[in-house]
Parts: sequence; C-alpha cells; structure tokens
Amino acid sequence: MVSPNLKANFRIFSLLSVLTGVFLGGGLLIGGRSGMVIALVLAGVMNLGSYWFSHKIVLKMYGADEVKESENPELHSTVEDLAEQAGIPKPDVYRTSMQAPNAFATGRNPEKGVVCVTDGLMKTLDQDEVKGVIAHELGHIKNRDTLVNSAVATIAGAIGMIAEMAFWGAMFGGREEEGEMFSALALMILIPIISTIIRTAVSRSMEFRADSEAVKISQDKQGLSSALQKISNASEGKTRRHNSRVQEAGANLFIENPFSGKKITKYFSTHPPLQERIDNIENTEIQ
Repeated sequence: MVSPNLKANFRIFSLLSVLTGVFLGGGLLIGGRSGMVIALVLAGVMNLGSYWFSHKIVLKMYGADEVKESENPELHSTVEDLAEQAGIPKPDVYRTSMQAPNAFATGRNPEKGVVCVTDGLMKTLDQDEVKGVIAHELGHIKNRDTLVNSAVATIAGAIGMIAEMAFWGAMFGGREEEGEMFSALALMILIPIISTIIRTAVSRSMEFRADSEAVKISQDKQGLSSALQKISNASEGKTRRHNSRVQEAGANLFIENPFSGKKITKYFSTHPPLQERIDNIENTEIQ
C-alpha cells in the first residue's frame, strides 16, 4: 500500500511543477527571456516559501488571528476532542472576521496544523454543525491535504497577479508589435483559466475524502450535511467584486467556495456540487 506521505509528496511535486510551468510561461510572454529568468527565480523562491511559510501567508491573506483557549474554551474543546478522535495533534485555532460562514485548514503537516473559522460560521451554525465542519478540516489535516492546498493557493495567487500585470502591460505598456499585444491579452485570459482548472482538479477529490473522513471522526452525518446546506445557502447570490484575485486564489482552502455566486459554472468550481457531497456523506459508513 502506498503511504499517505508518498501520495502527498507526489501531489505536491506534480502540482508545483505544473504551476511553475504556467508561471514561467507567463514570464516569457510578458518579458521574453529576461522575464522567464526572473519568473524562474521567483518560482524557486515561491516553491520553497510554499513549503515553509504557505500557512502563514494564507492566514495573513485572510486577516486571521489566533484564538486563545481562554477566549473560546468551547471551540478549543471541540477541536481537541475531534483531533484525538482523528489521531492527530491538536491544531492551532484561528478566526477571521469574514461574515460568511466558512472554515479552512492549513499547515505543512499534522504537527503544524491550523484550523481557521470565520466569525460568520460561529454565529450561523449550531454545535453539531460546527463539529461537522471542524471534523472536515481535521480530515484535510489528517490526509495531508493542507500543504497541497496552501501551496496551490499561494502560487495561484501569484499567477493571478501575473495575469493582472499582463492586462495593465497590454493597456499602458506602449507595445508597438501587434503580436506582443495579442500575447499579453491571451495571457490575461488563459492564465487564470489554467490556474482554476488545476485548483479544481485538486480540490474536488480532496473535499470528497475530507467529507468522508469527517463522518468517521465525528461519528455523525447530519451535522456536516446540515452545515454544508447552511453554508451553501449563505453563499448563494453573493458576488466576488469585493475580493481580490489573490484572495480568490485560495478558494480551494475553504469547506465551501466563499467567492462563488449563482452564475459560476459547476465545471470551474473548486468544490463539488452540494448534492453530490451530501450523497457522498450519506454513503459513508460510520466506523
């Protein structure tokens, strides 16, 4: 049997290789050979940074603050009990002021795990639903999905910035060659699409596994199913105009995409459709 560590390492290598290739291609189209060399150096720095610091970058990206045990003993008790059930160390607990109910996990391994909940989650869900969400995030940590998700979010955010640079460069860079203008515009369109496809492929399979793991950890199906329904309902109709591309690059981290509105196509969503997730939960055996 292939160990979880080996699977996680292979996913990390494959994803970072593809995203690095996209990043280098962007540098080549924007700045030619010099741009590609600069992108290569930046990619190397980002890949190293993704391993060692991606969790800190992600927490800062969403303005997350650590929750001390004295500030919310009930939340800490829930995290501790479920972590023991999952057989992993208790992760650090953080919160972010986002009013939409949501949560995410980050950290390069179970020993460095972090669970972050939004203020909206704590206001909207009941205790059983919060337990289901926390169990889902612990499932990500146990499956070592967190490093992959954090690394993808970090590099995808940089790719989003490359696309914006291409746009403004095409608009105001004074390019005289029509071919260069076309390349820049193509880059602006294609890079976010490629980045989204990669994040979608990674995130969907991880979400199904984490949902199943949550059922086994919490020994409860209804709590998570109900939580997902409430979170989905709260997300419907919301637009993305107030969120930067860098923040949206981290959509795969959350239990439910916080930046998607009604019109987002299911083929480009970082998360599986709600009903498919609920069906998967119902089909998971409580052990």
